[in-house]
Amino acid sequence: GSKMAELRQRNINNPKTDVQEPATVAKKKKEDPNAGKTPMEIAQERYRKFFTRSIWGAFMIIFFSGILYTHHVLCAVFVVILQIAVYKELLAVRYQEAKEKNIPWFRTLQWYFLFVTFFYVHGQTALGLMSHANAKRFHSFHVIGSFWLYVIGFLAFVMTLKKGLYKYQFGQLTWSVMTLLLVVVQSSVIINNIFKGLIWFLLPCSLIICNDIMAYFSGFFLGRKLIDRPLTKLSPNKTWEGFVGALFFTVAFGYFFAAFLAQFDWMTCPYRPELQPISEIIPNLFKPTSPCPIDPAFRSTLHQFPDVVVSFLQTIGINKVGIEVMPIQLHGIVLALFASIIAPFGGFFASGIKRAYRIKDFDSLFPGHGGVTDRMDCQFIMGLFAYVYLSYWVNPIFPTSSQILNSISLLPMEDQLYILRQLNQTLLGL
Repeated sequence: GSKMAELRQRNINNPKTDVQEPATVAKKKKEDPNAGKTPMEIAQERYRKFFTRSIWGAFMIIFFSGILYTHHVLCAVFVVILQIAVYKELLAVRYQEAKEKNIPWFRTLQWYFLFVTFFYVHGQTALGLMSHANAKRFHSFHVIGSFWLYVIGFLAFVMTLKKGLYKYQFGQLTWSVMTLLLVVVQSSVIINNIFKGLIWFLLPCSLIICNDIMAYFSGFFLGRKLIDRPLTKLSPNKTWEGFVGALFFTVAFGYFFAAFLAQFDWMTCPYRPELQPISEIIPNLFKPTSPCPIDPAFRSTLHQFPDVVVSFLQTIGINKVGIEVMPIQLHGIVLALFASIIAPFGGFFASGIKRAYRIKDFDSLFPGHGGVTDRMDCQFIMGLFAYVYLSYWVNPIFPTSSQILNSISLLPMEDQLYILRQLNQTLLGL
């Protein structure tokens, strides 16, 4: 009893207890942006954000559609611009002006390493688009040029090291390298998808967009009504209702949208540089793509039901042994499942970065959406999966005729003549 009385007396005499309550309230207000608002004000703010997000989302979809209607090469350029924008935003996350103003050329070096990575990664893609003569000349210095460009950057970095800032400089270098790996290297395969047919670029991107939109709408109208806890602690605003609803709508969208896109030659035909060189792209920018042989993935085929299903259908008066679908529709379902279950972790990864550095968005370029990184966080891993899926399960990796000819042109004349003799023997044998 005496101890309790002593504690009570101590609380009365301690002035700090009078200060702690307002600080606690202020902290709660900071954590909860809706603290102190009426339900009407909260609802108005919520719908205002909803309409802002919807309008800007529609604008971005229209702009993206306009880019797609041009040409494979311009779509590839658009991807490169996105890579630059994401790299810029991620560098800004860890930028500390007070430290970097004392490090000459350090910020320039970060952009220099982006240029070196572009030269090496996209240079390999450019080789397949060049004529045989240009490819031979470019290949002769591409690899060695990439090496010496890297060496110059490496030496420059070591020479800019400054006492007292070593830890910051190496931390920034590590951040830059990881950003280049996750952004440029990972998303460079998206350009390969584009050249294999715009459908392999548009379909995966559209599935991510659909999943994001339907997750937002499902969460907006149904969130926390069935499961009253967030989907993940990294993104407390994401709900289980939004996740499940988006999964359902995205799979359905992938099945039907894939069939819709398969009708158009400009979507399904790959880019053939031997038929349309780079120099002819601008004059023919908005002209229809020349027809190409129809890939088996875009032809309807009969998929038979198991005997048990056929028997069941016959018992209820339905005489059907199978269903005609295009393989691309089944591929659309697989891509949709990945877009709904795995790709969102790209968003969770980005949310982890924002929480670690206490920022709401990577930029404020798009009202209601944030920056380019906020919109592309799931697209990169989705594009990588589409490339792997396309290369190993849809169209196994085989070099194109243009790539083969470019490779042959790099060989010594003796080896070229040997290949010619072997081809003559093979073709005459037919």
